[in-house]
Amino acid sequence: MSFFYRTGILIFLSISFAFSQNRTNGTKLHIESGVFASSSGKTPFLIRSNQYGTVPIENPIFTLRAGLIKEYDSTKTSSSHKLRKFSYGYGINAVANVGKANQFLLPEAYLKVRYGAFELYSGRRKEITGLVDTTLTMGSYIWSGNALPIPKVQIGLPNYVSILGKGLFSVKGAFAHGWFENGPVQNFFLHQKHLYLRIGKPSWRVKLYAGGNHQVQWGGRPAEPFIDKKSGALITTYPSDFATYLKIISGLSINKGESSLNSNIPINEAWNRPGNHLGSFDIAAEINTRLFDVFLYRQSIYEDGSLFYLNNITDGLLGVSLRRKLVEKGITRVTFEYLDTRSQGGPTGSENTVPELRGMDNYFQNGTYTRGWTYYGYTLGTPLLVPMWTVNKEGLPAELQMQEDTYMLNRVQAFSLGVSGKTKNMDYYTKALYNINTGTYPFVLDRRQFALLCQVRYKLPKFSIVSSVSFDEGNLFTSTLGGYLGIQRTFF
Repeated sequence: MSFFYRTGILIFLSISFAFSQNRTNGTKLHIESGVFASSSGKTPFLIRSNQYGTVPIENPIFTLRAGLIKEYDSTKTSSSHKLRKFSYGYGINAVANVGKANQFLLPEAYLKVRYGAFELYSGRRKEITGLVDTTLTMGSYIWSGNALPIPKVQIGLPNYVSILGKGLFSVKGAFAHGWFENGPVQNFFLHQKHLYLRIGKPSWRVKLYAGGNHQVQWGGRPAEPFIDKKSGALITTYPSDFATYLKIISGLSINKGESSLNSNIPINEAWNRPGNHLGSFDIAAEINTRLFDVFLYRQSIYEDGSLFYLNNITDGLLGVSLRRKLVEKGITRVTFEYLDTRSQGGPTGSENTVPELRGMDNYFQNGTYTRGWTYYGYTLGTPLLVPMWTVNKEGLPAELQMQEDTYMLNRVQAFSLGVSGKTKNMDYYTKALYNINTGTYPFVLDRRQFALLCQVRYKLPKFSIVSSVSFDEGNLFTSTLGGYLGIQRTFF
């Protein structure tokens, strides 16, 4: 093991020990250690997906994890008996993986401040964006918790706030600026925002939701300058001035009258929008009864004009979640989801009824930001759109195999069923996933995978034992049987 990893693990253990010996009022500390292993040396898909990039594909792995979280002050003022307007919090989570993949990661390290309904935070923080059942989903389309969180600064309304009718109409949202890792493009940025509307007071039995999100990769410079094939211009950097930023925020195109022949703007950005734009528009309904809560949701995908003209309206995530109330033991939640990303606006531009549409949207891929919608190799959105480096390459076209850094298998039809429950001393959940991957335009494939996961957390007086068993069967990933066994302790 290298000096870097030995040093990281020693620091990690020292911090964890110090926190456990000196509890800070109002904070929560957790420590976990465990082992991942499998029959093939590949971690099963459902064990490693949506884990914020902390579970390596290669195993066996010994993992050690610790986190310290301070939430906002929830006490009320003595004079007005209202929640204090100002409060702060922080979080740090560290992960050390030792084995086939040696890593020292910080999936969370942030500071946050609340003033009234508004929140400002800076750093890395675990988040999921979109109207979705966050507990049993196969993955929210645009921001699922599958990759290591991106460092960013964000301001927003984290909870629904009434804007009209004493809670009849409420909104929540956020606005953020972040930084991607260096690679073929260096020093480039994330622009991100979302806004969601709730119709219905909190006490109503039926509430409706609608909203959307917008993400852009923008700015930066190519690691190696190049000549634009269409304009002949030497491209040494991508536009990142304030005027470009305003167009990034608004989604407006660069003025087509601007000459790209004598600038550093690639011709495709000069005649389209600067940056790589993508997101989803979501709708949902919540039905509350005495015994059940039902949540129905739909996420529709956009990357260019296809959704506006309804060319890819069949693409999206559809889900229904049923949660039982007043349950001491037994099944507590059941979630079914269906994901379809096969249309992408059609196979060719000439087949579209609207001339401006290109078709072949190739979700999560981009010609300028060639690693696409990933962060340190992991898909930022739904893990069902998979980077080439994670899949079984046997029998794939040679061009796909040679471009594992730029291609993503993104035409998917998937079905997921999740069930969670509890007994007196145990929490459990199981998930079944059937995934049909038909490749990426223009490559047509037929790769199928069935995955099953069963996880149990058994609670003892001072510790919890966590065990997971999962298998993959099919030709998309390596068929494997694997699992995890760990021990957890939480200090309050």
